[in-house]
Amino acid sequence: MRATSSTARPSTRLRQSTHHHRSPARCSATPVAAAAAHNAGVGSKTLTSWLLAQEKAGAIDLPLVTLLSSISSACQRISSLVARAPIDGGTGLAASGANASGDEQKKLDVLANDVFARAVADSGRCSVLVSEELDQPVAVSSSGGYIACFDPIDGSSNIDAAIPTGSIFGVYAEGECVIDPDADAPDALVEKCLTNARQSGTELVAAGYCLFSSSTVLVLTVKTGVYGFTLDRTMGEFVLSHPGIRIPDPGQRIISGNLGNVLKWAPSLQAYLSETVTNRPDGAPTYSYRYVGALVADFHRTLLYGGIWLYPPDSSAPSGKARLLYEVAPMSLLAEQAGGLATWGPTAEQRVLEVVPSGVHARSPLFTGSASEVKRLQQFLRTHK
Repeated sequence: MRATSSTARPSTRLRQSTHHHRSPARCSATPVAAAAAHNAGVGSKTLTSWLLAQEKAGAIDLPLVTLLSSISSACQRISSLVARAPIDGGTGLAASGANASGDEQKKLDVLANDVFARAVADSGRCSVLVSEELDQPVAVSSSGGYIACFDPIDGSSNIDAAIPTGSIFGVYAEGECVIDPDADAPDALVEKCLTNARQSGTELVAAGYCLFSSSTVLVLTVKTGVYGFTLDRTMGEFVLSHPGIRIPDPGQRIISGNLGNVLKWAPSLQAYLSETVTNRPDGAPTYSYRYVGALVADFHRTLLYGGIWLYPPDSSAPSGKARLLYEVAPMSLLAEQAGGLATWGPTAEQRVLEVVPSGVHARSPLFTGSASEVKRLQQFLRTHK
């Protein structure tokens, strides 16, 4: 792995007053001042300027700035494709019928994959790319770079009905292998790409998603918190709209998951759902149920409103359904960076980010949301084994 280094900047020293007639008063920010500082740049700071500020602060390097800028450009292009799909013939199934994971493949899945792949390749800062729509990782550059993983269109089954969809991406640290397309045999090249790409979520250096809905919102973390940027189509830029996102805790009493699969869930999880929605003890308020059927849309609501989102294993999918590398791990990093939890396991107590995928399309369960809600789920499952 080629490490990048950053030089620590010296801290600014405050000159102490030489007046001795009274001790200097301690100043604390007022709520109004604190709110103003939190919202600084909202409506005016572009994603580009925010990324450059992160680089100046030493949080990321310039190659990552370039790669993330290319990803944001891809999101803008895909947003336009999604919006125009009904009039450009972009709805319906693709000719291939199914993707590498065996899922139904829509026309926009293929188009969006091409947009993403071209954007990260042209950035010159990506060594390997992984996509839900590709069978194997693709070696992009032999000169090194980050590993870009993405689900080009999450919730593509919603596209034909104009229901919110999105794109998910994760950028992993550069791996240790040296890829030489001229010297390596094809099988050896694929194996190197596979090994290089199979990393746990702890190796993510950036993660995010782009929601295509009433507005197009790009939510991003570079491990310095979570920030949201809304596409201003008059400027052609993503502009800061959600600074320093924290999952509300306590948040709204919302539970989300696919109720069509409840009878396939473990009995303890069925009991948890029943108690939460219809039969709270001691007359406690029950929860509302909300479900869009697209991970990006359901996660975005949970990120802003709080509550809990369930994507458990079931009898037909014992390993879960969402892909670990480019769906579950990026969302888990966002959840943790926003103060929430992202877990899996029989009692929902194992940290998702520590799981190393067995393959690039390996699947994983996910329980995520407000920390207190995930902990309540853990307590319930422990006592109802």
